[in-house]
Amino acid sequence: MRVGTALLFAAAVAGCAAPAEPPCVPEPLVARGYYGVQQRCGAWTLVTPAGAPFHSVGVNSATPYGTRNGVTGAYAYRDAVLARYGSDAAWGQATGARLRGWGFNTAGGWSQAELLADDLAVTKVLYLSGGDWQTGANVDWFAPAWEADVRARVDEAVTPWLRDPRVLGWFLDNEMKWGPDWRGADTLLARYLALDASAPGKAVAVDAWLAAAPDAGPRDELLQRTAWGTPPAAAVAGFLAQAAERYFATTTAILRARDPDHLILGNRDVSVMTRAEVWQAAARHVDVLSVNYYTYQDGIAGLALSLSGGVDPAGWFQAQHELADKPFLVSEFGFRAADAGLPSSYPPVYPTLATQQERADAYDAYVSGARSVPWIVGTHWFEYTDQPADGRFDGENNNWGIVDEADDPYAVLVERMTAVNAR
Repeated sequence: MRVGTALLFAAAVAGCAAPAEPPCVPEPLVARGYYGVQQRCGAWTLVTPAGAPFHSVGVNSATPYGTRNGVTGAYAYRDAVLARYGSDAAWGQATGARLRGWGFNTAGGWSQAELLADDLAVTKVLYLSGGDWQTGANVDWFAPAWEADVRARVDEAVTPWLRDPRVLGWFLDNEMKWGPDWRGADTLLARYLALDASAPGKAVAVDAWLAAAPDAGPRDELLQRTAWGTPPAAAVAGFLAQAAERYFATTTAILRARDPDHLILGNRDVSVMTRAEVWQAAARHVDVLSVNYYTYQDGIAGLALSLSGGVDPAGWFQAQHELADKPFLVSEFGFRAADAGLPSSYPPVYPTLATQQERADAYDAYVSGARSVPWIVGTHWFEYTDQPADGRFDGENNNWGIVDEADDPYAVLVERMTAVNAR
């Protein structure tokens, strides 16, 4: 049993407001020369540079390299690309045409958009947190050195794309560790309390503890403390809200100062492992909230939610939208199937369907469900190419691909994607 695709958006659809009486007349869409986002009659839509409505249908990781084998170090997909196309440019021309022919209009996260079709919208992940995705290790966001690092990262990544109308927008980061998740059960508060006494972030963390427990001890002594017990729940929530506000306020201010034209698409955070305090802080600063929103095996979503302080996965989207009142982009989702011949065993939290036909059905149900929600503005599939059977750097070994490592498409899946995307 698993959290089915039909349930993921059911509450959101049910919660949509009825049309106003008399019927609402939508305002004209604004052509601003760059992608925008606009709300009309209660529904959100992205807007093309020319002023047309745009629903982002994307694919992650469309690159001529594929995924590195974590055991052998080989890039099997890269070898196939060179054998079939001879160059990255030829791969890009063919793959851009493929994606367009299959009804995709956006190069999702980690795609080499500069090689693909010019009429695909471009997204980029900026990694502004300065943390380590694999371990969840974070830096001190309250320190001046972090701000300087953000400016340097923005200048390097954004400058080549300034004034380029193909850019849909920027992702600030990907799957940050805001609290307990697969990388560890510790809270963000605990990580900051472990910093050196001179760290600006530790002072903020200690103050959050004192706000929740004024009798915890003298502030100067707490700053020197290295061992901590279980923190008050109010301290965990209060510090998380402060840290999230600091992160989003700082990154978006620096990014907008460098690039006032393109959208800020949020963080690509994990749905059931990101608390409401984070979504609320993000909503104050970004144009679109992005979420990596998969289906899970029965029990897994509930476990994650118990750690994160979240809500029932069947009502997750509706609850977060009510808190944030911003449009959402599904920046990552996907389904894997056993008949591809890959282990598709790690992580074990996702269902492994039996066949490509079931994958196609799942894609149809997921995208159709998301499209029916008036504040979801796009869906991005993870990913273009299968992972190696041996596993990538972290052991993932899944049939996430639209194409296998020989560059051959899964015909049943592609046929359904083309039909669904055309709708």
